[in-house]
Amino acid sequence: MRKQALLSIFLALCVLSMVACTLPSGPTGGTGTPGQPGTLASANITPQDPTYKGCPADGDGGDGTLNTFKNRTDEGPWTVVDLSTLLSLSYPSDIARKQRENWSDSDQAAIAQYEGAAVEVTGYVLDLKHEGTESTNCHSSSERDYHVWFAVNPSDDRSQSLVIEITPRVRAQRPGWTDSAISSLKGEHVRIRGWLLMDQEHPEQLGQTRKTLWEIHPIMHIEIDQGGGNFVSIDS
Repeated sequence: MRKQALLSIFLALCVLSMVACTLPSGPTGGTGTPGQPGTLASANITPQDPTYKGCPADGDGGDGTLNTFKNRTDEGPWTVVDLSTLLSLSYPSDIARKQRENWSDSDQAAIAQYEGAAVEVTGYVLDLKHEGTESTNCHSSSERDYHVWFAVNPSDDRSQSLVIEITPRVRAQRPGWTDSAISSLKGEHVRIRGWLLMDQEHPEQLGQTRKTLWEIHPIMHIEIDQGGGNFVSIDS
């Protein structure tokens, strides 16, 4: 417990100083290689996004670069990070609603420090909903994201949450991720692994239905706490 507490403090200090923080060597707690150091900084992995059901990685409009990151399906060397750390992660305020091609060099560099980090996070699912049609999924009526509100405590309000997203491309690789299984996550204590993403398109939701524009998007793995920290994948 003491080691975990020190690690959490270390990460928090790194985030506040906006420095890429390399973690001490040790088990990653995820699918990464045990004994290798993890990092909260971007892993600089190029998303692997083949065309899915006729929809290219960059979607059919909007911010193509953002869509490409949302549509990734690759795995990462997952690093355990506290949800509270991600909720307090800073970002430039002037990127809101701007297409990425119009970001300044300094803003791009600030986001690139952390975007693409492969993270493992534990928290509570406050609520979730099946999204409408979006450019990311080429406005398909059948291929839609699940928007999930993820919080530190089960009693938290959505204004204190991190938005995490389940995408059609990942669901296609996870037979157990049925609508029923996903809907049953509401109220559960879960552990998820996924990619840290900046979604600059929803500043109007800040303080209302999210605390930050940072997201975990897409989610690659979901496990439910069966009690006593015994997490079981919904894949099974």
